[in-house]
Amino acid sequence: MSLAGPQIKTQSKTVTDTIVGEHQHCIVGYSLVKGIGDGEPIASERFLVGGHEWVLLFYPDGKRSSSSEGHLGGAGGGAEHGPQQLMIPVAPVPPVPPLPPAPAAGALPPPVQPPPAEGPGHAAEAAGGGAPAAAAVGAAAPPAAPAAAAAAGGAPALAGNHAGGHGAPHPHAHHHHAVPVILQQMALQRQQRRDTTNEYAALFVALIGEGPNPLGVVNTTEGKVVRAFHRFTLVDQTGQGRDLTKGRTREAGAVKISCARQDPNARNCHGYRKFVKRSILEDPQRGFLVNDTIIIKYTIELVVSSGGALSRNSSSRNELVKVPPPCLGADLKELLNSGNGADCTVVVEEEEMKAHKIILEARSPFFAALLNSPMREGQEGRVVIHDIKAPVFRMLLHFVYTDTLPEEQDGTTLDVCMAQHLLAAADLYQLIRLRRICERRLCDTVDTETVATTLTLAEQNHADELKKVCLDYVARNLGAVMNTDGYRHMTRSCPQLQAEILSTIATSGSSYERGHGPAIGGGAANPAAGHRTHGTVRVREHPAPEEEGRRLRPRRE
Repeated sequence: MSLAGPQIKTQSKTVTDTIVGEHQHCIVGYSLVKGIGDGEPIASERFLVGGHEWVLLFYPDGKRSSSSEGHLGGAGGGAEHGPQQLMIPVAPVPPVPPLPPAPAAGALPPPVQPPPAEGPGHAAEAAGGGAPAAAAVGAAAPPAAPAAAAAAGGAPALAGNHAGGHGAPHPHAHHHHAVPVILQQMALQRQQRRDTTNEYAALFVALIGEGPNPLGVVNTTEGKVVRAFHRFTLVDQTGQGRDLTKGRTREAGAVKISCARQDPNARNCHGYRKFVKRSILEDPQRGFLVNDTIIIKYTIELVVSSGGALSRNSSSRNELVKVPPPCLGADLKELLNSGNGADCTVVVEEEEMKAHKIILEARSPFFAALLNSPMREGQEGRVVIHDIKAPVFRMLLHFVYTDTLPEEQDGTTLDVCMAQHLLAAADLYQLIRLRRICERRLCDTVDTETVATTLTLAEQNHADELKKVCLDYVARNLGAVMNTDGYRHMTRSCPQLQAEILSTIATSGSSYERGHGPAIGGGAANPAAGHRTHGTVRVREHPAPEEEGRRLRPRRE
């Protein structure tokens, strides 16, 4: 009898694929960015691929070495990416001159002239004797060391002894000149490198940030990196297909990139220091520079893995599904235009407009009460509208269904006369948002000819913010406003507004200049005097010459 249980079989799967993204950057005015300087980039707008934020960096004057990087971290160069080591050239050791011939027998040797004391180094040299020795270039000891050696009675300790074993240098081998020689050679090589690499324009892509759900992140022991294949293209704008393209091949493997440089083997940039010669870029026969414009196309294939216990993106695969923007307003607009399922008719100026009770009731408290009443409108579903023009109600109905105005009448394109009519209709049918839209538009268009009419409209339709703007404007330009037909209409329709104008002037008396026209009720107006206010922005007008004379007062001695 077997006691073995049922055999359990499991399996799993890891899928690695790429997400392809493309960004095109157009640089207009190339001749104006030339000469911006080495290592100075022209950056594209930021763009998202795989939940990561990228930016293209074009260097019109080149990018010589990673030691001079200052923009967005490190970079690569002609597909080199890590920092380069600076090789310090060593100056050759000057040859040791031959020793003078030995004196003849019985002849006295020439007297030895002691070297002048020019510092601790020379003192130590004199104390060390005349035995020749060669020192390694660039390893000169500080001044204190030779002095200490001289005080001890020995030769100065210099690195790299002569073959003879003596530590003292030859009197003619001035080792202290080696460091300036090295610095001169380094400066010369830097200048040569500056002259040779400046003939190329450089192009890079940089990883500068992450979104909430970045894809393709690999957790390494040093940090988090992403892997991708990059392809840069300089577009031939003549249409002959002679694009210049450089990129990473599949055989070479994906490039590791780290935004925060957490992995020392990764970099946050990838590209080419010698992307294209400037002479080729500016050659009109190549088609890369047309109308002082160049076009750069960048393609990225971000490596993404899904599945497996260590995969960070196993639960984020749904981010690959693009969700379209909301379209409820567009769908309801189509329903209004088609009239399908309409159960209500609105008659305006003998024009019948089909509508849906449920939408009218949901959007407007006025229609909700009217269509549910025992009156004929509620029983028959037929509403006759008076005192509103058909185009105005048609636009109002569009707003009821879509919560927006038509594109041709939205924002600053909304006609002022239409805004005035819509304001009254929105207040009647209790459409608060529409009333606010009309208020804002009318605040932007207040002027002398229309301010009194707009003030009357605001008073009658509970537009409090618009009323404040109009009162302020009238108070500052009273003389000119009193000469308009709108002001006379205001005094007949809303005579109480005259008292409010006076109250506005009185409460802000310190900010209003006197002599801006006659008092309310009579006298000649002086339109040249006063302040002009556009909405809430006030612009001081030039006063009339006679008014300026009245404001002048003689100085008291």
